[in-house]
Amino acid sequence: MGWKGNNDAGAMMTRSNLANQAPSLTDVAVRYPEKTFYLGQVFKDTTNSYKLVWFLGILSLLKRSNSNVLALSDVFSEMAVVAWHPICLFRLSLGCQDKLKNVIVAIQQESDLDLNAKPDSIRNFLKDSHDAKSQLDCFGRYVPTRFLAPWFAEKLRGTEDSRRDAKIQALAKESQATPFASPYWFDGRSIRLNPSWQCFLIDNMAVIQTFAEHNFALYLQTRNPNVPGVVNKLRAPTERQLNDARQFWRLVYGELNKQGRSNRFRDIYSDQPLADAFSIDHFLPWSFVVHDLLWNLTPVEFATNSAKSDVLPDIETYLPRLSGLHFDAIQNAKKRPKLLEDYTDCFRVDTPELLSLGLDGL
Repeated sequence: MGWKGNNDAGAMMTRSNLANQAPSLTDVAVRYPEKTFYLGQVFKDTTNSYKLVWFLGILSLLKRSNSNVLALSDVFSEMAVVAWHPICLFRLSLGCQDKLKNVIVAIQQESDLDLNAKPDSIRNFLKDSHDAKSQLDCFGRYVPTRFLAPWFAEKLRGTEDSRRDAKIQALAKESQATPFASPYWFDGRSIRLNPSWQCFLIDNMAVIQTFAEHNFALYLQTRNPNVPGVVNKLRAPTERQLNDARQFWRLVYGELNKQGRSNRFRDIYSDQPLADAFSIDHFLPWSFVVHDLLWNLTPVEFATNSAKSDVLPDIETYLPRLSGLHFDAIQNAKKRPKLLEDYTDCFRVDTPELLSLGLDGL
C-alpha cells in the first residue's frame, strides 16, 4: 500500500534535517524519527497561523483530559484561548491573509472579556456563546484536514484542491490500520486520536509544547519584525517584577533628599514632586516591551499611572524629563554599580562610560 516507502523516506529525511528543527526536539527525534519528521513537515513554510494554533489547541486539551475523542468545537475553542493574549493583549499581527485575528477580536468585543482574561474565563464564555462557536467553526473547513497533508503527500499528489479534504479524511482513517498512522482520524464532528500518537504526545508533552511554541514564535516574529520580545507574548504573564525598581527609586530619592535636591524627584508627566511613596510606570508600554528593566521605568503619582494606561507618551515632551530623572538616578547610584547593569546592558557600555555620558549623551 506504499506506507513503508513513506516511512523510510521520513526516517532518512529526519536525520538529515535534524539541524533545522527546534533544538528541543532533537533528543525526541532520535527515539521517534518518523513522528518528529512529520511534525517538522507540518510547520514547514507556514503561510498562516492555523496549523500552529490548531496543534497547540490539541496539546492544551490533552493536558486537561485523557480522552482520545476531541470534539472539533472544543479544539476550536482552545485555538481561541491560545491566540487570545498574542492578539488581544499584545496586539500582534498574524499576517494579512490570516482570519483568526478578526474572529478573536470580534469574540473579545462581543464578550467584553478583559484583554488579559484568564484562559478559563475565555473557555466559559465560548462554551455558552452560540455566536462565538459559529465564528470559530469556519476553521473546520480546511484546518483539521490540511494539518494531516504531510502524512499523505505522495497519495495526494495530483489531487484537485476541491477533493483534497475528503481524500485526506479517507486516508487518515485507512492509515489507522498501518504502523504509520496519522495522529488522528475523523468521526463526525470529532477527531479520534491514534493511541500511539496520544501516548507520544503525552509522554513528551513539555518538549513538544516547546517545539510548537518555538515555531509559533518564529511565525509571529516574521510578521511583527519591529516588535520586541515576541517569544514572551505567547501567553499572559502571571506577575510583574517591580520590587527591585521600587527599591532603586527609593534609594535615589533618599540620596537626593540628603543633598537637599528632593525637588528633582518628580513625576515626569504631572511635573509634581514625589516623596518615597509612588507608583512605577513603564515609559514604553509594558505590553510592547514585556520587561521591567530600569531604563524604561519611572516613578509617578498613583493617579498618573492609572490614567496613563498603556498609551505611548509624547516623546518630545516627556523623553527629556525621563532622561533628566534617570541621569540623576545614575549619578546617585554610581557607588553601587550592580544597580546600573540594566543601563550598561542596554547602552552596551561599561559603568565608567555610562557615568561619562552626561545628560546630553544620555
